Amino acid sequence: MPILIFGGLDDLHACHMLDSLRAQGHDVEILDSRWFPTSLGITYDPATNQGAFHLPTGRRLSFADIRAVYWRCYNNVHTPDLADPEQAYIAANDARGLFESVLLRLRARWVNGFHAYQLHQTKPVQLAMVAALGVAIPATVLSNDAESVRAFAASHPRCIFKPVQGGAHTRPLTPAHLTEENLQNLACAPVTLQEEVPGTNIRVFVAGERVLACEVRTEALDFRDDTEAVIQRHALPDPIAEQSLRVARTLDLLWTGIDYRLTPEGQYIFLEANPSPMFLGFESRCGLPLTESLAALLTAD
Repeated sequence: MPILIFGGLDDLHACHMLDSLRAQGHDVEILDSRWFPTSLGITYDPATNQGAFHLPTGRRLSFADIRAVYWRCYNNVHTPDLADPEQAYIAANDARGLFESVLLRLRARWVNGFHAYQLHQTKPVQLAMVAALGVAIPATVLSNDAESVRAFAASHPRCIFKPVQGGAHTRPLTPAHLTEENLQNLACAPVTLQEEVPGTNIRVFVAGERVLACEVRTEALDFRDDTEAVIQRHALPDPIAEQSLRVARTLDLLWTGIDYRLTPEGQYIFLEANPSPMFLGFESRCGLPLTESLAALLTAD
């Protein structure tokens, strides 16, 4: 039975898993949402919940035959340019409506599914759900109100800021950010403010029931800014391993990369759970068997 990799041939992780699974003898195909509707065909019958993908290669994949899907990235649909703006709007909505209906209704092992993706797109909800488990998170406020931003900064002398959904790295909040001129930018978009948590970056990968951890040693506030960061395996305490499994289950994640900060006092503070974490750099630099673990999820009976 075929396995789908939901992503693009321009993505390193998607291509890595495609090659790895094929090397093991599995039937694997890439499915790029940008192919729809111009070169990817979809047929769907709501009454029977059956349908098929018609790939650009000419291969037809019945929904019922698909074994598993690795959700690497959703690049949205890509409709042709149309001269009439109303027709362009309708075409884009229709294409997205059918494509996302299939994402919701395709019966396969999703690693991970649409609900997990939506929670990552609405990170404040994800953070609230984790906090409701009793997991420690940083003091946080999300706002586009200048007065609220100033009040949070006043009560937390060491703060960081970052986008609500992502797309930019974490940065320290300075007095220069709190000027009247800069705060006017809140009319364009809200911001996430958090207390800065001192300590070590811990990345925990959950693959089904398997928990693998490493630590990232760096002086940078956001370890992604440091190409020389030291990455090594981390002995995760059993209670934090179990907590990580509970977080993953709560967020509908079979596969995830959870970021914690380990404080000097030994407390693990939850920052984020990514439904499609990059993992090749961690694997190559500290030897965690991440490709193997992800492949096992996709090929399990």
